[in-house]
Amino acid sequence: MTTKQMVDDIVERSQAVLSDGDVPKRSQVFKSYALSNFRGGIGKSTLSFNLSYEVSQRYRTLLLDTCSQRNFSQNLMGDDIFDVEKTIYDSLVQQIAGTAKVDPEELLVSVKSSCAPFKSGKSAYAIPGSTELYLFPSLLYSTLAQYSQLQANLGKEASRRVVNAIRTVIEEASVVAKPEKIIIDTSPFFGGATHLSWAAADALIIPVRVDQHSIEALRLTLRMLTDNNLDFHRFNKQAGTTHQPLVHAIVMTHCGWNRQKANTPDSSTRFFVEQAVNIAKEFSHIFTENEVSDCFYLLDDFHSSGRISGHQRIPISKLISGRKYPVDNQRLEVNPSVDRYKKELQNLATDL
Repeated sequence: MTTKQMVDDIVERSQAVLSDGDVPKRSQVFKSYALSNFRGGIGKSTLSFNLSYEVSQRYRTLLLDTCSQRNFSQNLMGDDIFDVEKTIYDSLVQQIAGTAKVDPEELLVSVKSSCAPFKSGKSAYAIPGSTELYLFPSLLYSTLAQYSQLQANLGKEASRRVVNAIRTVIEEASVVAKPEKIIIDTSPFFGGATHLSWAAADALIIPVRVDQHSIEALRLTLRMLTDNNLDFHRFNKQAGTTHQPLVHAIVMTHCGWNRQKANTPDSSTRFFVEQAVNIAKEFSHIFTENEVSDCFYLLDDFHSSGRISGHQRIPISKLISGRKYPVDNQRLEVNPSVDRYKKELQNLATDL
């Protein structure tokens, strides 16, 4: 199939979503997903928050924030984040440095208690992020460097414990949370907790903004995921593990739409979607569908809705077109495009 045909298929599927038509379902779904791309400012944490809400309406969820900016945690917890005693950082240090074990009961935060919209759904627990994760890469890689000098079996076993640190945190927390779905919001940088998130996740959701920097970040992300000479596989080899998450979704964010043709991307958006498809074709063996185009999703430009959702901690599904909310000393109005955005998000969530 040519790139043009693939993009046509993506557009047709998007049009079906927006017009409430029949949309083919995915052939595979997974338990744990990490949202990841090596670029900030693309709406990753807002997407994580909204997908978590949508998924929590149907499944028990465990939500992890492994980004030092901890925007995801603040969306889920609000001011409660300042009262937490234990974070993902404490658990990772315990796993790697062998400090006192963190009790999952102390680590988990009930999202229903912290974010009112989640009360309508299934049980949802969060493991909050920490600004101290900025320092974590130094501890992680210095520890792995030390273990590389040990005798083969000892070094491999110790390295595996480090590489699987987030996987272990999830396993321990799952005894309490009993999740059916797990969503991990990661940093826009690979080093540190993002590395360990990939080692824990079954599949990746990669948000890609429709601009050239994000397209380049997509290529870099997929290279890190597949190149045996780069850090992810290099340290996997040291740890004696071959785990690699698959790519489940490429989510094109901030898409623009043709004013003359309903539900049709504008020429700029289509240009960047074509570039993203061409890159995906180079790495087709790690995608969860035979045709990489089946893994693509188009999301509207946030306009004001994304900012309102993040600042007010209201899922986009709960926003009403035309209503105004205070954000950064302004009153922002929910754009009518929010109704399209709701359908796009709900369609993506049903494919997880």
